[in-house]
Amino acid sequence: MKKLYVSQSLIDVESRKELMDQAGIQCIVKNQRSAMLGGEVPFVEVFPELWVLRDEDLEQAETLLKNWEEAQPLETTSWTCGSCDEVHQKEFTSCWKCNQERT
Repeated sequence: MKKLYVSQSLIDVESRKELMDQAGIQCIVKNQRSAMLGGEVPFVEVFPELWVLRDEDLEQAETLLKNWEEAQPLETTSWTCGSCDEVHQKEFTSCWKCNQERT
């Protein structure tokens, strides 16, 4: 098991875990509930951490994470699902109607 990512924000860590889940890379989040210990232990020891379960998946996970972080956001106000033609706001990454991922 190898550490992939650490952040003060559980939302940041969970977003990256979702990315790994979609790629089929098994991960776990450590320190999900440790923030309440902030005054009792050094704060950097309670930050949420994303860990890759299989060591051999680490390189792929690092590449995927790097590409995701460097990706430029789409400059659009809406998008249309290629599967069912439903129109969505730019914030949505998959179709609520048919679950097709945004391309």
